[in-house]
Amino acid sequence: MKIGAILPHTLVFGGVRRYVELGNCFVARGHRFSIYTPQGEASAWLPFAGETLTFNALANSANDVLICGSPELLALLDGTAARIRIFYIQLERVEGEDRIIRSGMHRIMVNSSGLARRVRRRYGVEPIDGIGGVNPELFHPVPHESSGPFRVLCYGRLSKPRKGARFVVEAVRSLRRKGFNVELDLFDTLNPGSVDPRVGFDPGVPYRYYLNLPQERMAGMYGSADAFVAAEHRAGWSNTAAEAAACGVPLVCTRSGTEDFAEDGVTALLLRSRMAFFIERAVKRLYLDRSLGARLGEAGRRRILDFTWSEVCGRMERTFLGLLKDEGRDGA
Repeated sequence: MKIGAILPHTLVFGGVRRYVELGNCFVARGHRFSIYTPQGEASAWLPFAGETLTFNALANSANDVLICGSPELLALLDGTAARIRIFYIQLERVEGEDRIIRSGMHRIMVNSSGLARRVRRRYGVEPIDGIGGVNPELFHPVPHESSGPFRVLCYGRLSKPRKGARFVVEAVRSLRRKGFNVELDLFDTLNPGSVDPRVGFDPGVPYRYYLNLPQERMAGMYGSADAFVAAEHRAGWSNTAAEAAACGVPLVCTRSGTEDFAEDGVTALLLRSRMAFFIERAVKRLYLDRSLGARLGEAGRRRILDFTWSEVCGRMERTFLGLLKDEGRDGA
């Protein structure tokens, strides 16, 4: 198959990891995979085995399957001669969702069971399974030093309130006031034109802020934490929670973006709400019961391995081949 994906950029946000990782898996299976961006810029932060082309190259492309997850780029998708056109929903209530799905112009694919359920209930459409994604070669358990403060890690993109970092900060601050020896770790990537999130940031507790870590050091960062908190809402698939689980780190999380692998009391501690009170209560449980954290971390690691990029690619490959076969039969 010749597969393509239309992206606005290849920077470290906006779901780019998904296309690079899946592209690498498809190439390893003998398919061609092209990423199309405005200038054809290659990913500088994660190796890509396929080809990166400009939007101009779409005019002469002959993709069997072409994927887009950005509403603002749909005109490019619709203007091609791809045999199968797919809109990949990766976020709840994406801009123009109703119009896009109800138009019937595209196959709909989703990256989580929560989004699949929403598409079925709201639109009566059975979406393509593009659920999951984690790279166990990059994200894996590392030796953990249990002495010292209890470290609580979260994704530190403070400019995006839906990520919930401020609730984690509030929870850690409250625990510190109550005498618990906890400290805060955050991480983010500074893209061109972005403001350094550390400037003016004062959580009122001891903290470390990891910025622009190379991929090969991410497992070490996750592994240094005693708990990872994902306080998201409107998420599709939570990459960071999945990565933490792959590293064997105990999860405290909302259901948003995690329900495929987070089972309360088995693989994670699920939050009733992302309010700081509930985060504090869950982190306190892990602080007081380290054996609980160890059990959750081990079970979470086992569960998330059902959702490697290779597993996701295999499901997508079978679906794409079936759709192409049916499309060829209909056109015969």
